Amino acid sequence: MEQLSNINPEAAQYVTDAGIERWARAYSPRKRYNIMSTNIPEAMNNAVKECKELPITGVIDYIRGDLQCWFHDRRIAALKLTTQLTTAADVAIGVKDDEARYMRIYPITFYTFHVKDGGLDGTVDLTTKTCSCKEFDVDQLPCAHALGCIRLRGFSFVDYCSPYYSSAFLVATYSGEIHPLGQPSEWLVLEDIASKIVHPPVGRRGPGRPKKNRTPSFGEEVTQRSCTTCHRVGHNSHTCTYPKSSRPSSGMGSTTGIGEASGSHN
Repeated sequence: MEQLSNINPEAAQYVTDAGIERWARAYSPRKRYNIMSTNIPEAMNNAVKECKELPITGVIDYIRGDLQCWFHDRRIAALKLTTQLTTAADVAIGVKDDEARYMRIYPITFYTFHVKDGGLDGTVDLTTKTCSCKEFDVDQLPCAHALGCIRLRGFSFVDYCSPYYSSAFLVATYSGEIHPLGQPSEWLVLEDIASKIVHPPVGRRGPGRPKKNRTPSFGEEVTQRSCTTCHRVGHNSHTCTYPKSSRPSSGMGSTTGIGEASGSHN
């Protein structure tokens, strides 16, 4: 906020007047996830890129088939977990536990502590699962301050994690089954739906081919992958159409030279 005030005081005042609880997770009265991005729709958009030119029923069935495979694969992976927490939560706990080893803990009561970490410090209450650093409150995973206190009392850190981070919840997430719809003649369609006539969209398509790639966000760096065969950008080795004669040499010499240098044999 100090940096923002130095750059643009009016902008700093604007976000303050809007309410800190609207954009700062530590002050939000509700539990908000820690990522706000368009990664999920972008990933889905890329996954269905091959079927976009199909009729709408074909696109829907393509997406259904992808979801069927994804649910099956993730269900199998979740059932193979040997830890009580998911892999991501287990790794996060491990990183925080390493930080907690270097903190000094001063008990206040049996369940409350003052933890010094050389910087922010923290006041932990294990009964309410809170810490003054707010990380424990918001993420619902023990912060480094809390993990030090949990270790001091000999408690299990799993008991202080939200059940949503458990491997059992992950299995339940992908427990649903997605089945094929079968032939259209077998579908049970309500009469008021079947009687509706769907007209083509109003308006004309613009000139040129429809755009397939998404528009980059403001400030996003766009990297172009190059072909590993001809080293040109815009395609990969599987779709490379350049003749072999026009492809640049790798600089390692011909196979004949390699054979002669290493001692060719039949």
